[in-house]
Amino acid sequence: MALKLVWSKRAEQGYARIVRHLEEEWTGKEVSNFVRETKRFFDLLAENPHMLEPTGSHQYLYRGPINRLTILIIINQERRR
Repeated sequence: MALKLVWSKRAEQGYARIVRHLEEEWTGKEVSNFVRETKRFFDLLAENPHMLEPTGSHQYLYRGPINRLTILIIINQERRR
């Protein structure tokens, strides 16, 4: 069963800010590749929720690389309770 990923308002705004910055600094093709790569990562994460490592500092925080330049940190709400 796939994990349901829910973006917080803050996360949505942060991602939009990153994409806007990339649009100013990168080519359209590079931005499209980043957006596609990010979507592919989240699809993979939904199917394999244990692919991220615990951060060590908090048992409900997990982290892992989207690509060589981007690290994702998520909160597992189920473990946080």
